[in-house]
Amino acid sequence: MAGKELIIDDDFCRAMADYFVKQGEHLDQVISEYNSILETIRENGIKEGDVASALSAYISYSKKLSKQFGNISSIAKTHVNNFLTRVDSADQYLF
Repeated sequence: MAGKELIIDDDFCRAMADYFVKQGEHLDQVISEYNSILETIRENGIKEGDVASALSAYISYSKKLSKQFGNISSIAKTHVNNFLTRVDSADQYLF
């Protein structure tokens, strides 16, 4: 039978926040490497023509993703910490 208890595992929440931060940093690294590969292709492989123009446009948009995932994942960590703080604060009134 289901109980009426609400149990929040602080350690799990913090671990997930750390996981999101690490994944964001990893995605930033992958995007950086991807942009580097695209630039190498543009410089050494596709230098002129419509495809080169399209590739340049694509690279400019791809560069806008640089260092965005780390920022987003750090926001997730901030929200987790705020959530745990608010639960702890509200919990004082229950016990």
